[in-house]
Amino acid sequence: MIETTPLIQPEDIDEFEKSVNDYLDGNMEESRFLGERLLRGIYGQRQNGLYMVRTKLPGGWLNVRQIEGYAEVVERFSRGVPSHISTRQDIQLYAIRMTEVVDLLRTLASYGIATREAGGNTIRNITTCGMAGVCPHEHVDVTPFLDGLAEHYIFHPLTRWMPRKFKIAFVGCEADCAYASVHDIAYIATHKDGKPGFRVLAGGGLGAVPRRAIEIESFVDESMVLPIGGALLALHDKYSDRTRRMRSRMKFLIDRFGEEGFIEKYREELARTLAAFDESDAIKGDWQEPEQAWTRKVGRLRRPEKQSNGDLYAVPVTVPRGNLEAEHFRGLAQVMKDEGLTRARTLQEQNLILFDVPGDRIDALQQALQAVGLGLPRVGDDVVSCPGTDSCHLGITASQRVAVALSGGGADLSVRVNGCQNGCAATTITDIGLMGRGWRCEGRLIPAYTIWLGGEGSVRGEFSFEGPKVPAVRAPSAVRRIQESYFNDRQGDEEFGPWSRRKGRAYFDELLKELTEVREVELPFLIRDHGDSHVFEVSSSGVGECAGSKTDPVDKLLLDVAYEKRLRADFVVKYKFADVGECLNNMLRLSGEALLKAASVDAEENQSTEQLASQIALALPEDVALSSELVALAKAVILFRDNNPDELAFPVLGEQVDDWAERVRLRCRVVQGASRAAALAKQSDSGVGVSV
Repeated sequence: MIETTPLIQPEDIDEFEKSVNDYLDGNMEESRFLGERLLRGIYGQRQNGLYMVRTKLPGGWLNVRQIEGYAEVVERFSRGVPSHISTRQDIQLYAIRMTEVVDLLRTLASYGIATREAGGNTIRNITTCGMAGVCPHEHVDVTPFLDGLAEHYIFHPLTRWMPRKFKIAFVGCEADCAYASVHDIAYIATHKDGKPGFRVLAGGGLGAVPRRAIEIESFVDESMVLPIGGALLALHDKYSDRTRRMRSRMKFLIDRFGEEGFIEKYREELARTLAAFDESDAIKGDWQEPEQAWTRKVGRLRRPEKQSNGDLYAVPVTVPRGNLEAEHFRGLAQVMKDEGLTRARTLQEQNLILFDVPGDRIDALQQALQAVGLGLPRVGDDVVSCPGTDSCHLGITASQRVAVALSGGGADLSVRVNGCQNGCAATTITDIGLMGRGWRCEGRLIPAYTIWLGGEGSVRGEFSFEGPKVPAVRAPSAVRRIQESYFNDRQGDEEFGPWSRRKGRAYFDELLKELTEVREVELPFLIRDHGDSHVFEVSSSGVGECAGSKTDPVDKLLLDVAYEKRLRADFVVKYKFADVGECLNNMLRLSGEALLKAASVDAEENQSTEQLASQIALALPEDVALSSELVALAKAVILFRDNNPDELAFPVLGEQVDDWAERVRLRCRVVQGASRAAALAKQSDSGVGVSV
């Protein structure tokens, strides 16, 4: 039975089932279905007809029942392919057929596992540090803030079809174990003058163009978490580029406006968000003054750590390559039951952590974990990889397969492997990063990796710098040579980042010279990737689905109408009827623009409502009644807004605007359907094949 939760709505799965049936019956075009499935975390794989389904675990939290649910779905649906822990603390399932997806979603939901907005142009899984909630050095358990933000914006009209994905992190202390500086928004818990609150960063990101986030608030009260989130989401939705998806992350708005201009735009959106915000919705935390900051290396949990709640420990569990099969889940659930443990967390390092372990049970727990194919971390095993060519459309190299041959060495360095130039494995914020690519040598194309060095991953650290590139089969040797050089050459406790920058790029060019040089006689040994018998070729397919679907402009305008209506309700509760009038006016304008867009007509910029109505009447003569009503309603709204409006004057006008907007929405669907049918007929008449 599916229980309704903030993240799971049974009717949403029912709605998606209709979309699946329409798509399989040929009644929904591929582009529209793409958006619907990405919204539920469903991605195409390289293997034709199979899909990856990403589940959404805010903060990475897992309970025993959910772990048992993963055991069932991996066994029933994944055809022997293991699940995979992502670097955003999600768990991904593979090899799912579209005819099975709805059954899978309902099975997951029955165990309390969500997939809604785990993909697409939405707020992705909100991440946090591994010890959040039990760390003796944190200012606050950020879990209530993380959950509150996730629950507030799930199913929200503002976040359903944003220009691109949006990533948020919460950090419990200044150590920044959740990599705050590479997120669209990051909240860092702190104290200032004895008061608890957050420092807020915005505009960070990885990928081919990594950028460090900028500080937009040096200190704010905890009550500002939701309003600031809403303001930055509105900023992204309003200004980010919707035409060039590779330039539509929020970090590019800093390039567009400059830091001061970006912050000015944020302040404008924050003023409107705060005006509508109900303070009773503010999230509150249980704050404390931490003993001291972490002394271990930022972002890594490599040994059992004592928790803040008594003589209990958080125990990290290594998951080889981040892959979990059904028997791993089933065994883990049984171990937790046997030991009386109730909660676990996925980590951005693609491992797990178990909580509330008595100190005298750590050894027994380790033995039990080893019996099910898991165990405590070992020196050198901190290796993370994306799926690469095993399943990803964008994959160029076999990143998962080369990862098996890699090690962090005796210095226990972190190694991250990416199968393309994107940042899924976070190669630019780790000790040694590998980015897959094709490399043409002596007229032949060989699989290769560019080596990145010295990324530190924290708010205090730096991005990696680019080093040499090596053929893929030599990557393990290159990594081993770098590790050995660092181990033998470092000064005292010098960490890898400072050491590598001290040595400089030229040093690594010389160190790896023997491995980077490719002679023609060696090509037969270098033209095959790890585990492949066939000759290497670059077969990635464009931007891939990780860039999201292209939003239908009519759908986006109608969602904006829904957002204005939701915002209007917040203003009504606060008796801010001038702001209510502005929302009503925006609803009319956006609905009119949507009707024009449905007819493939762009609304003219900066025109009055009367001019918009005239444009509708000209483009759609059959809708002259709607255009006349638009003029009348717009005049009524202006009178309402500009004449000391109150709660007595609103209800009738609000109902009239809602009724008109709903009739326009339905009319948009009719016009869209007629336009699509005409386009299909035209293609059919011209002999062009139509795929659905």
